[in-house]
Amino acid sequence: MSSELGWITAGWLLGFAGFNAGLGVAWWRRTRAERQFVRGARRSVVDPIQAGWWLGASWKGASAQQERYAAEVAVRLLVLTGQAQVDGDGRISLTPGWRRSAPEDPALATLVGGLRRDEGVTVHELLTEPRFAPFRTALEARRAPLRRCFGAYRVPALLAAFVVSFGMSMNAMLLRNGFPGLPDQDPGWWTLLWMAPWAALSILAAAWPAEASRPWPRFTRRCRAALARALADESRETGFRVSRGAFPPPTSQASTAGAGARRPPGEPSDRTGRGDPAQLTNDTADLDVDHDSGFAGGD
Repeated sequence: MSSELGWITAGWLLGFAGFNAGLGVAWWRRTRAERQFVRGARRSVVDPIQAGWWLGASWKGASAQQERYAAEVAVRLLVLTGQAQVDGDGRISLTPGWRRSAPEDPALATLVGGLRRDEGVTVHELLTEPRFAPFRTALEARRAPLRRCFGAYRVPALLAAFVVSFGMSMNAMLLRNGFPGLPDQDPGWWTLLWMAPWAALSILAAAWPAEASRPWPRFTRRCRAALARALADESRETGFRVSRGAFPPPTSQASTAGAGARRPPGEPSDRTGRGDPAQLTNDTADLDVDHDSGFAGGD
């Protein structure tokens, strides 16, 4: 490789490194408040309701910061204390004859206050009915101040890899430098072989996590562990019943259409596929971690 080609390569690669360093500085400044929160969370036990917010659902890979799952966790914690009960249709009510004082947790205390004025309510109604607005306000206060996805850093880095590899190739071709390693040092080879350095630089750019990946993997692990501990004594059936009421019921039109439809002979009348609740997997026992956010995201 000629010295001229070496200077060309070094200059463009330094530009690529500088661009990625600039992206890193932008990420560092953008997440300053989030990093402070995560550092503070390391010194305390993760709140189960806050963990439910961050995890978003019981299964791995769910979107973070989902209010529905946080509400489910709050209800399940209340049922676990014996102050509330949930029936097979997912309707929550206070346990008859309960005489103890209201929970110390503000969100659970607000939920108890709302249930005292209601004979039975589902999680979906807790999140939509105006009379439960105080509960939703208390629930929102428990949300961790973290963004739900990593952010768009991989795409700019890939574009930078494209610009650097193509610009370096055109620079070398205009200065009549051949492609290194080929016996034929015709500079025209750069019009095709510039894709080789682009492929190499693209691999480096892919070190940035995907835009939709969840940041702060260590905090995610702590949330899963905290939720598993808080609900360790819960029966599998409780989580199943609470989740049944977390979604809106079918519309009356759809219900009417379904009632008038003819079923094939031998088809069971229950097509919900719910099965025996005892066969459901205990979601709090899943301590898997999201592996798609392995950049320095964190904690």
